[in-house]
Amino acid sequence: MKWYEQNFVSHRDWVLDHLELLGLDAKETVVILMIDFCNEHQVAISLDLLAKKCSLSEEELNEVLSVLAAKKYLSIKASAKGICFNINGLFETETAHREAVLDSSLYDIFEQEFGRTLSPVEMQKISEWNRTNDKKLILLALREASAYQKKNFAYVDKILSDWKQKGTTAAMIEEEK
Repeated sequence: MKWYEQNFVSHRDWVLDHLELLGLDAKETVVILMIDFCNEHQVAISLDLLAKKCSLSEEELNEVLSVLAAKKYLSIKASAKGICFNINGLFETETAHREAVLDSSLYDIFEQEFGRTLSPVEMQKISEWNRTNDKKLILLALREASAYQKKNFAYVDKILSDWKQKGTTAAMIEEEK
């Protein structure tokens, strides 16, 4: 299963967090977010529905869909059940690989350090940390927890929240050491 297919991954959070890197304009963003919303909630998507929900004319919507398809962010396929709008291309782009905000290596590092497979709740916690903290800071908190033989998420979470309160950055910690 790919990282973006995991239940704990919020596509909309990832898209919003990476807008500048994905090069999406406002109309493209709204259409992508609406498609993701409809897919997640199993709402049948039609061009009329998208145009109405995104407050776009049919012509504007067609232009946006063409641009998204040209960027390989969107694929549209017709089936017996209707039209299928797939935005997985958005998460398979070079930007997604380069940025790897939900980089599986972070999960791998925690699993290796803890010596066990992570639970879905723990993976969700790492995903939350990743949205609000620098990856280096998360790894430094894990290193500190390990140094004190406290290999649990509550301890790492406490370290991160303490550092956040104090305004501590990864660079500051690395400077101290």
